[in-house]
Amino acid sequence: IDIALFFPGLLSGIVGIAAGGAGLQIPEIVSQLSTDAIFVSLLAVLGYCSVSSILGIEPNKIPLVSKAVDDRMPTIDMFDIDAEGRITAAPRKEDEKKDDDKKK
Repeated sequence: IDIALFFPGLLSGIVGIAAGGAGLQIPEIVSQLSTDAIFVSLLAVLGYCSVSSILGIEPNKIPLVSKAVDDRMPTIDMFDIDAEGRITAAPRKEDEKKDDDKKK
């Protein structure tokens, strides 16, 4: 949800600063309609994700948000199990490349 709310928050902040700097007053109805549009959009996304999960389908068809979530979600490949059975973070591929370059 934080990813989905970032862009509308950024846009409203920029518009508010620009309008304030230009001496314009944004009508109350405009801010109410934009807030309502964000709320309805989030309800639609929540409904889509819930129904997809119930049907056993990965809900990854939301533009902008799905890619960002996939990049942030941990996967099993990101962890190792050491000799004592503890789960530890696996070195990232960038870290492995830097180590290989140092050895050369």
